[in-house]
Amino acid sequence: MDTMPDLGRGLKELLDYEGDVEEDLCQTFQISYTVFGEVVTHTLKPKGDRIPVTKENRQEYVNLYVDYLLNKSIYQQFASFYHGFHSVCASNALIMLRPEEVEMLVCGNPELDMDALRKVTVYDGYTKDDSVIRYFWDVVMAFSLDLKKKLLLFATGSDRVPIGGMGEMEFKIIRMEVAHSTSMLPMSHTCFNQLCLPPYKNRKVLKQKLTIAISYAEGFGIE
Repeated sequence: MDTMPDLGRGLKELLDYEGDVEEDLCQTFQISYTVFGEVVTHTLKPKGDRIPVTKENRQEYVNLYVDYLLNKSIYQQFASFYHGFHSVCASNALIMLRPEEVEMLVCGNPELDMDALRKVTVYDGYTKDDSVIRYFWDVVMAFSLDLKKKLLLFATGSDRVPIGGMGEMEFKIIRMEVAHSTSMLPMSHTCFNQLCLPPYKNRKVLKQKLTIAISYAEGFGIE
């Protein structure tokens, strides 16, 4: 259970325990857990509070425990999600997809291939050979994954990659003419995937201004 590692380890230890399960652990088919600071109890089967967990039935206990946590305890919440999801993604084609494919359709591609983005980028007021554009891509390629996501969020409104990858995006870098270019931060038009970049004089200034802009700006993408 990746979402609850401590519980997962505890249940595995129960299954592997070689001693007297009933005598040593004193566990019944009733579980307790905390919800918003309050302790809640639940019986995993009828009269579960009177049924001890033994070596013979511990696998059943674990199965019921996991089923309750992952399915029954969140049934109402998941039902709401299910109906909402299918109201906007109502297609029989979904049954043909694996879970990881549905995740990619909803969340986008987790890989940030900035080189692919560079190849499809178009320029307005710059060319790909201008020094400021070379500075820009040198800086971006050296960014950490977190900063790359922030750049994507800043420029497009979302840190998620389209299903086809970065090469399927439309991205434009526009020259921003200002009187004092070294003091201005980059701007963006997220609706059009456009980044407005002043003509900074060197790589150091560009990196500083771009990092500030993407680190402290707020986008409207889904986090």
